[in-house]
Amino acid sequence: MMPSISRSRESLWVWLFWTLGVYLALELGFFFITDLLLKKTVTELVGPYLAIAVPWIVFAPIIWWLRRSEEARVLPARLARIWGLSMAFFGGAEIAAILYSGLRLRFMTLTDDLVASVLFLLPSVPILYFVMYYQALRHISARVSIGNGDHRPK
Repeated sequence: MMPSISRSRESLWVWLFWTLGVYLALELGFFFITDLLLKKTVTELVGPYLAIAVPWIVFAPIIWWLRRSEEARVLPARLARIWGLSMAFFGGAEIAAILYSGLRLRFMTLTDDLVASVLFLLPSVPILYFVMYYQALRHISARVSIGNGDHRPK
């Protein structure tokens, strides 16, 4: 039986199959473009590829769980806090992966990497948290105020 994207809300495994498949395919395209442009070997690019892919592998199940929790009518403020924390961790992990990739591919020195870490991570993590918190709170509260809580086509 072929898994369908319409069943992705029911099963974590179908959700992971679709989201991780699409994400890793897009990353693989970028991987090959980078290989052509930078003339790097595959072994040099595997570490940065995996570093950038891992945060989504962790974040995708959290998204599925948060959407299921929203359907279970968990308090909007609690869900919004978890959305905000998840986005802050995801953004921080992606920034760290990009900085690691820059260091690994020798685009920057260790000193540059440490300075960039401070400059990017310090403002980004709180900004990502608060933007996601308020967006999620507004979106979830709007669904709850309508009454049904889920207006996606079935």
